[in-house]
Amino acid sequence: MRRRSIGPDFRLVWLAVLVSSTGDGMFITAFPLLAATLTRDPLLIAGVTIALRLPWLLLSLITGAVADRMDRRRLMIGADIVRFLIVGVLGVCLVAGAVSIWLLYACAFLLGTGETLHVNSGQALLPAIVEPADLLQANARFGSAQIAAAQFVGPPLGVVAFNAASSVPFLADAVSFAGSAALIAALPDVHAMERPTTRFRDDVLEGLRFTWRNRAVRRITAILAVINFFYFAATSLLVLYNQQRLHGGSFTYSALFVGAATGTVLTRFLVSPLVVRFGRVHTMALSFWAWTLAIVGLALTTTPWVAVSMYFLLGTGTGLWLALNTTIRQQITPTRLLGRMNAAYRAVSWGVVPFGAAFGGLTAKWFGLLTPFVIAGVAMLPIALFARRILRPVTEALASESMVERSLA
Repeated sequence: MRRRSIGPDFRLVWLAVLVSSTGDGMFITAFPLLAATLTRDPLLIAGVTIALRLPWLLLSLITGAVADRMDRRRLMIGADIVRFLIVGVLGVCLVAGAVSIWLLYACAFLLGTGETLHVNSGQALLPAIVEPADLLQANARFGSAQIAAAQFVGPPLGVVAFNAASSVPFLADAVSFAGSAALIAALPDVHAMERPTTRFRDDVLEGLRFTWRNRAVRRITAILAVINFFYFAATSLLVLYNQQRLHGGSFTYSALFVGAATGTVLTRFLVSPLVVRFGRVHTMALSFWAWTLAIVGLALTTTPWVAVSMYFLLGTGTGLWLALNTTIRQQITPTRLLGRMNAAYRAVSWGVVPFGAAFGGLTAKWFGLLTPFVIAGVAMLPIALFARRILRPVTEALASESMVERSLA
């Protein structure tokens, strides 16, 4: 049976994400490779992840409030243009031979800042350009395109480009941001919000209050915060894990990203049948088991193909989680609060990433590279075992939503 089109506006956003994320995939692999040429210190290499994710902690609430007050389409264009300039300058500095680890940190922080604005605006925009019945599939396609491009297409290109010249993947990423901006510019002016009549500070606080008082959103946020802390404690050291644990080269390093992307892409076709068969909450619980088993496998193996298989499992869990948790949060949040809710959610769930990466760098430096992976596996196992109890507020929120829908029918 032919899959129904979600609409031309969604296609533009989807294509923009595809183009931009392909460049990001090149950047994701090239950045650690570049850092590894400057230092072998696990903590300094983890610092790249810290710098890239720190804006989610410091600035996400601000950019989320901005996304609820201004034209989300124009904000996405502006974020792309700024990121185009940043990676373009980094590429030029590489050509000139004027690069240090501190310049990498500065560029990573600025790119992370642009990402908070782009993502908060994009996810808040999505419910305005697709029908409610298409939202789950839209999020699944949106997430799978983003992950597939960033981890399937981009990383191998990034490794090849970096081996040719260290500046090439960054200059290519600049081109991808320009292409993304052009595609978003073709989107009609749809932002699904009213002109603000409140103070900026009050808007930020309102988003925080909603996220805290809504038990389902609060629980989803807390779950991902715990998982992200330990997940990035381990995976922020992937370049060293590949070299020292797997004794792999650039091919194995690329294959890990490709394995994760393949798992995520496949969930685009699996998420709807799984939801029909098991329900949304039980399908979310499957993502916990996928992550847990994958991290435990990575802690145990020294074989490259096993590690790639574990990354495939990680990607599967990520794809299920992205499609379901994003859709649920969008459905239970008023449109005018979408940007701020998403910002508060990410400020907490992604704001812990710098601390997780620092924790991973320190434990690897003090106790060995494998330690963060072992700790992450131990921490994730109880979440998978008690998933049904942990997700109870989500179950109750979905039940209430169904009752409201039936009463309005």
